[in-house]
Amino acid sequence: MPEPTLYIIAGCNGSGKSSFSTALTPPDVNPFDYDIVFLNIYRSLRDTDVRDIMAHNMAFEELSKQAKSAIASKRDFCYETNFNSTPLHWPELFKSNGYASHLIYLCLNSIEEAKHRVAIRVENGGHYVPEHEITRRYFDGFSNLNKHYNYFDIVDIFDASGHLTVPSHVLSVENGHIESSLPLPEYLVSVLPEIAAKMR
Repeated sequence: MPEPTLYIIAGCNGSGKSSFSTALTPPDVNPFDYDIVFLNIYRSLRDTDVRDIMAHNMAFEELSKQAKSAIASKRDFCYETNFNSTPLHWPELFKSNGYASHLIYLCLNSIEEAKHRVAIRVENGGHYVPEHEITRRYFDGFSNLNKHYNYFDIVDIFDASGHLTVPSHVLSVENGHIESSLPLPEYLVSVLPEIAAKMR
């Protein structure tokens, strides 16, 4: 029996995680969309000073509940993340329970593009993210990808910068070996120096 797999759909705000996660994972895997869960909880709470914190705590509890349920039944699991904070928290838990790990990272070529997409999302009823948070998560996510990409069994990196287009595959890393038929886009060279160095 093949080992179960943890799929991580990662990328900065506005990179298309919610839009493309289903297409990038097996058909029997239902990705946990933290943003949607958070927004639904947030809207259900009274407007108080701690509304945001409460919604985040409750969304995290729901993610934890679903993750533990998947592990108990050895089912494949998938969640979405900006990859900016404690990026190995869930992968380490799943790995310690016999899971393979597959990181799928969606990239945008600029912070400006990320801010623009978040603004459009807000106009259409999506959740707001402060601009300073968009900036911080953009760089922290790439920094963690650059630092931890070798931790995962498989990594697939996609460029999602195109307007109304499907993300294009940039490279794959399998068991530490980088596979790519194209040069690394210039914007990724600066934010992923470890990967760029290995491709030279």
